[in-house]
Amino acid sequence: MSNILVSVTPAPGHVNPLLLIAEHLSKAGHEVTFNSAEIFREKAEAVGLNFVPFLGAANLDYRLIPELLPDRAFAEPGLPQVDYDMEYFLGANIPDQYEGILDLIEKQRIDLVLTDFCFFGSFPLILGTKKRPPVVACGVAPYWMRRQEVSPFTGPDSTPEGLLRNAEHNRLVDEGLARSTASIQRILGRYGISTPIDSVLYAACALPDIFLQLTVEEFEYPIKTKPKNLRFVGPIIPKNTGKADEPEWLKRIDGSRPVIFVTQGTVANYDFNQLLGPTIAALAEENVELVVTGGGMDISGLQESPNVHLERYLPYHLVLPKADLFITNGGYNGVQQALSFGVPVIGAGITEDKPLVCARVAWSGTGIDLKTGSPTPEQIWDAVQLILGDRRYREAAKKMEKVFARHDALGTILKVVEAAIGTVHGQEPAK
Repeated sequence: MSNILVSVTPAPGHVNPLLLIAEHLSKAGHEVTFNSAEIFREKAEAVGLNFVPFLGAANLDYRLIPELLPDRAFAEPGLPQVDYDMEYFLGANIPDQYEGILDLIEKQRIDLVLTDFCFFGSFPLILGTKKRPPVVACGVAPYWMRRQEVSPFTGPDSTPEGLLRNAEHNRLVDEGLARSTASIQRILGRYGISTPIDSVLYAACALPDIFLQLTVEEFEYPIKTKPKNLRFVGPIIPKNTGKADEPEWLKRIDGSRPVIFVTQGTVANYDFNQLLGPTIAALAEENVELVVTGGGMDISGLQESPNVHLERYLPYHLVLPKADLFITNGGYNGVQQALSFGVPVIGAGITEDKPLVCARVAWSGTGIDLKTGSPTPEQIWDAVQLILGDRRYREAAKKMEKVFARHDALGTILKVVEAAIGTVHGQEPAK
């Protein structure tokens, strides 16, 4: 039995997959400590994990970010907002995160640290000179790697024109993340670390000893030369616990007309006029069954119609087996869960990693990227008609479903982790 520390950025899209991994490691006989914000204690302890909260300011409630970081509202969606988050939400919490894991490593004699890629508190640990346990990071968003033949915004293109555009787009990313990268570099300097880091999101993927990307290669842009630390392990699909009751109206859906499922996920669900409202406006009078969920938020103010089924929260595994189409603002986990059922996707997101996810949906042929976070009802209607009328989208989604099914992410992660335990990284500084 080994002691494993799982330290995770306090946001549902990061915690949920890492919690499933931690539970799997625990059931395999390892002693697992789950380390995140206090609001996730109940979830961790419910699956039998030892829980230790973050220290200080890092122990925050993500639902209060608008109050804790009021200036975020003025950051333009896209790179400016990502840069802001990297500096003030993720980077600023490095000291408290780092001090917390150092204490746990010493007191619990930790054999391996497992994180999500946005847990920047691991940076001083990795870049420091002292002996330490191996650090394994999980990619819970599209993979960040600077590639000559790929634009981070528009995808692969090796034509002469495409290579020029790719270079420009890569330059824009470096410039767009320059402020947060410099801020994090200054924080690292407090620990005597002068090693320059790459743009922060590239560094988050390159620095860990092992990087486990939670998808398949078929859902990521091609990589000519794969980094030595990178493994594609497949998506983490949430368990069907059997605890959720299927609503009566859902039991009555018989497939006689298309079933369309729309959600804004669990984070970017503060303004339903962005996607849920326009989708209802587009499809309320159509010959479809429209399933709408608020990701746990109150949706009582949304338009009602006989073919519209409104639920505050609804587990995806109840709806997706009956769904013909999934409309989303582009959460990585939700999109992959839909594809695991062979359901094509319409993506409409511009915050966090969502435009990158939507771009991969379009690139893989499994759906349509509307390239906006606030589509009009007309845009949604047109995209719905296109997907329902063109079997190629469904065929591509079904093909991706088969690819996903060939991967056992949890089993692979367990093997990688157990192989890494016992390796020692870093060295004591010379005297």
